[in-house]
Amino acid sequence: MAALVDICKGKKGGDLSSAIHSYIKHGDPFLQGLVKHTLTLVAQPIFSIITRWIYDGELEDTYHEFFVASDPTVKEDQLWHQKYSLRKPMIPSFISMDQANKILLTGKSINFLRQLCHDRTRIRGNEVIKASESMEADAMFTQDQDGGFQKMIDIVYSGTSQHLLEVLHSKYMFMDHLKAMRRYLLLGQGDFIRHLMDLLEEDLAKPAGTLYLHNLTGIVETAVRATNAQFDDPDILKRLDVRILEISPGDTGWDVFSLDYHVDGPIKTVFTPESMIMYLRVFNFLWRAKRMEYILTGIWKGQISNARLLRDLPETSQILQQCHILGCEMIHFVQQIQYYINFEVLECSWDELVTKVQRAKDLDHIIAAHQEFVDAVLTRSLLDEQSKAILTQLRTIFDLIIQFQTSQDQFYEVALEERDQRHRFTKQMEFKTKQGEWGVTEDEEKEEKQRIKKFISTTLPQIRANLKVLAQSYQDMVKLFLVMLHDHSDVSLQFLSFRLDFNEYYKDREPKLRSPFSVKQRKQKV
Repeated sequence: MAALVDICKGKKGGDLSSAIHSYIKHGDPFLQGLVKHTLTLVAQPIFSIITRWIYDGELEDTYHEFFVASDPTVKEDQLWHQKYSLRKPMIPSFISMDQANKILLTGKSINFLRQLCHDRTRIRGNEVIKASESMEADAMFTQDQDGGFQKMIDIVYSGTSQHLLEVLHSKYMFMDHLKAMRRYLLLGQGDFIRHLMDLLEEDLAKPAGTLYLHNLTGIVETAVRATNAQFDDPDILKRLDVRILEISPGDTGWDVFSLDYHVDGPIKTVFTPESMIMYLRVFNFLWRAKRMEYILTGIWKGQISNARLLRDLPETSQILQQCHILGCEMIHFVQQIQYYINFEVLECSWDELVTKVQRAKDLDHIIAAHQEFVDAVLTRSLLDEQSKAILTQLRTIFDLIIQFQTSQDQFYEVALEERDQRHRFTKQMEFKTKQGEWGVTEDEEKEEKQRIKKFISTTLPQIRANLKVLAQSYQDMVKLFLVMLHDHSDVSLQFLSFRLDFNEYYKDREPKLRSPFSVKQRKQKV
């Protein structure tokens, strides 16, 4: 007894119960009974607090002896994440960590329902808890003989958690908001995104400083009304908004435009401000990649239409071929990047998220599943710290695509102007001939020949040289990008490298792409 008194000195609450419980298996039956009686008296207040906490969500712990702690300074919107926590030193040794977590989650769920969801519905299974009030405190430390305490915890935890999830899904439409994030911030609503780009093209081509938020918001609303997005729930559409990101020198509207989605109430517990920032980062990346697809579609249209118009200028055929080859290379590259993003990143991660949400047993499981989804998308979209260099390389390739668009447009402008001048000269000559005059004077003919000579000998070679430099820069950047993917630890990124170089064009020109594994990967394999 003296040893028991010494070990209990200065202890309280769950810590004191653990100290006494360490002597409950004493070999002397008399001392064992005495210790059990003492432990029952000490554990009774703990048992009463547990029952009241898991049944009513009330926590009366004036002297901080209970293993669930409450911080009254935490704001209501942070209730789930910060207000309640476990005091691990105060968890009695006869209560497992799993039981302690379930007790914490049960009371926390009740408070979440009442304070954030404003729901005071009687939770199924509480009749069992009422009946369990006759249970004695010794049921906690005789669980190997009687499973009543474990059964009580499991039933109330399951009932309370399931009711919370039902409220979250039915009253606050959690899955609808999750799908809205997928459709708008992760560009899943294809017709809306395409039409939005068509409407925004002129405005976003301007310097970022000239954009006005109300104009962009109006354009987004127009895109909603013109596409299948109009059939979404009005509450979801009301939350869809526009954000202009921080402007840097030289930015255009494309660089700073972003869609936003406002969340509040209980769903903000899942869609935290930190996770919403991650969504915006992913949107910015997807929007940039989608813009490349949009640009290349315009480039392809330009090549088809202008190839017919420039049949009268056979000297441009070599440049047209250059543009066509480079354009096809870029289209293949962007299509493979888009396939990787849409299917291997977004769709696979989304399918895992939906499965986990459907199987979730409590709100913590949903929060964890959603965070894993956001982290996976962020990592596999090259937005984590490890892939920073690869992302920079990809953006360099995107910049070259924009440069190619500009160079091709300039070529078409010069070539079409030359075509129009030749047509005008021919028509003028035909008109004068019909009037009975000389079709062209010697000076006019000489001037026309000099202009054509300058176009053929100076203008076209300069354009060809610029395109050749651009094509070489593009291939060099893609080759370096493929090497980075090849050396990455993520297998899906390695397969992306194979698809981008499907005909082994770059593999023949870069020895690093011929090795099956990088040195780092060989070490990991070993």
